Amino acid sequence: MGNTTRIAKLHLEPCPAWGTAARIGSAAWEVPLMAQVGGIRLDEEVLSAVVATLASSARPVTIDLARLDRQKRELALEHAAGDLSDEAYLGRMNVLRSQTTGLERAADRELGASRAVEWLRAFGDAWRDADVAEAKAELIHAVYERVVVAGRRFVEVRLTPAAYKHGLALALPDAVMARPEGFEPPTY
Repeated sequence: MGNTTRIAKLHLEPCPAWGTAARIGSAAWEVPLMAQVGGIRLDEEVLSAVVATLASSARPVTIDLARLDRQKRELALEHAAGDLSDEAYLGRMNVLRSQTTGLERAADRELGASRAVEWLRAFGDAWRDADVAEAKAELIHAVYERVVVAGRRFVEVRLTPAAYKHGLALALPDAVMARPEGFEPPTY
């Protein structure tokens, strides 16, 4: 299914079924993720929830900002331990700070709810019309930024910023179990 090494998925608890590698090529996870995306709901109830969420003035703290904060702390600890020169620390910290500023600015700009609904419908059409596995794999990589598994279960799945921004998290089924020999259907 496409380029199997493009996005490595984390496998925290190596097991006999999956092997001992901590990082596995994305093809191993594409089947269950495709099952999840294949279960996308774009009915009026879901689209109404997306519109209500995006029209709300309350904005949740994004996962991306938390990730950048964690990277800043890790960088500071690495520098404090003497594993990173002052110049390298300052350079990398400036990059992280500019990324944080960019995310905060992007969070301030609201995406119109009608635009999000259009995006979701276009995504659903693209998924339905994708006629080869490689095309669906490309769509999967546009949806999932990070996937962490432990044995047969997904520990963490982080969508891309665009997927969150357009309300895709509300349209996807809650869970799909990974198995080396296939997948279990989505559970709701």
